[in-house]
Amino acid sequence: MAQNLSTPKKDAKSADKKIVKVDAHGHSLKKPFWSLVGPKLLLPASILLTLGGLFLAVYNTLQIITPAESYTLSTGLKIASGLMGLLMAAAGVLGFISKKGRGLMWLGALSVVYALVILTATAKMGTIALVVGIVSVVIALFYVIAVDGKHDTGLVRFLREMLGEVKKLTWLSGKELFSHTLAVVVFVLAMALLIGLLDLAFSSGFGALASIRIG
Repeated sequence: MAQNLSTPKKDAKSADKKIVKVDAHGHSLKKPFWSLVGPKLLLPASILLTLGGLFLAVYNTLQIITPAESYTLSTGLKIASGLMGLLMAAAGVLGFISKKGRGLMWLGALSVVYALVILTATAKMGTIALVVGIVSVVIALFYVIAVDGKHDTGLVRFLREMLGEVKKLTWLSGKELFSHTLAVVVFVLAMALLIGLLDLAFSSGFGALASIRIG
């Protein structure tokens, strides 16, 4: 009898587990792909950021000491690039040991902004500088995404919610968009014509007044 009574309890527990794994529509609940992959990205991102930052710091320091003809950056930009490399290396090292996601996110965002500034300043100074700037921006962005995947700082969740809200918007149809655009174009042309007529009237009027001789 004891065995017969224990069997329904086991069946009830297994049924409860199955119910937990099934949603309201009868579909099995699975973890999102990002929640599985995101936490594993911080280690390679930290390695890339550390190596890239050390390369920038060492390379620009050597270029300040013994400048090469093919590297056309000014001394100020070389110093700025070297400091950016140190910042990236520090952020990468902290990615290994720190458990504070907010701090890592701030360092990653600062690295992205710094890399964009350097890229903008060095975009027209040779292929090497351009490639280095683009790679620095990409690595810094990858690090920011990896930090969010590991510590769930809310970046990816915010982007996902933003896309969901954008999908909820009611967009204009093709005919409505054409009619609204046509109305704007007609209004702009009418205002341009009105301003042109006023300018012509004022210029001719003031010209006539200027031609009048008094006395």
